[in-house]
Amino acid sequence: GKIIIIASATEDIVKKGVHCGNIAKSLAQQLGGGGGGRPNMAQAGGKHIEKLDEVVNNAYKVIKEQM
Repeated sequence: GKIIIIASATEDIVKKGVHCGNIAKSLAQQLGGGGGGRPNMAQAGGKHIEKLDEVVNNAYKVIKEQM
């Protein structure tokens, strides 16, 4: 009944400004949850499974905003 988000990035992507902790936290908030982590690896979760498609589509926007 819950969604787990794992975000991972290579060092070259982290150097471009991507922070996996911020990505995971932002997406989890949209799913009614929370989480976070390091720039190169993060984990989060949420409970609003019905919003999954919307959140997946928003993931691209969240990542692009960081680069």
